[in-house]
Amino acid sequence: MLQVKCFKCGWPIILNDDFLRTAVEEADANHATHYNVTCPKCRRVNKVSVKQMKRALPPEG
Repeated sequence: MLQVKCFKCGWPIILNDDFLRTAVEEADANHATHYNVTCPKCRRVNKVSVKQMKRALPPEG
C-alpha cells in the first residue's frame, strides 16, 4: 500500500497493492518512469514515480 498526497488539494490518495502491481506492469511495458494517478477529490493528475511504487510493493513469496 502506498499513500501519496495530491499536489493541488493535499487530499491523501491511497494506492492498494493490486493497483500498484497493475500500474507497475503497465509502466514497465511502456518504459515509463512515472505513472499518472487522478485525485478522487479535485480530479487533478498526479505523477507518481515507478521506483516509489516498486518499493511500496510487498515482497513476493
